[in-house]
Amino acid sequence: MISARGSYGVYAINDASKINPEVHKTKDAKKLQETCQAFEAILWSKLWKDMRKTAMSISGSDQGRPWQQMEELSLEMASDDLVKSSGGAGLWKLLYDSMIGKLAADQKAQGTSAVSES
Repeated sequence: MISARGSYGVYAINDASKINPEVHKTKDAKKLQETCQAFEAILWSKLWKDMRKTAMSISGSDQGRPWQQMEELSLEMASDDLVKSSGGAGLWKLLYDSMIGKLAADQKAQGTSAVSES
């Protein structure tokens, strides 16, 4: 079911407000949230690495950088922290909301209690 256009101009596949709140407390839901957050962190990290690479190639200072691996690691760590501490840009939440409905439907079809796994 496609709901009305959200505040960001994106159509939501599932209406998260219609999902039983207990589903969000299950092990699978927590794993889904962590996976969506990890995806957003990887996306940010890749974006920042590519931006840095482009900036360095334009300036001509991309030759012989001995700390390049440390710089990339610091970008990965910053991306992880950004998403986990402040929620990032919210892409993970859009992904989570679009997939949690499937998880809820699967649990309902299996007849499992949403809280029994938490």
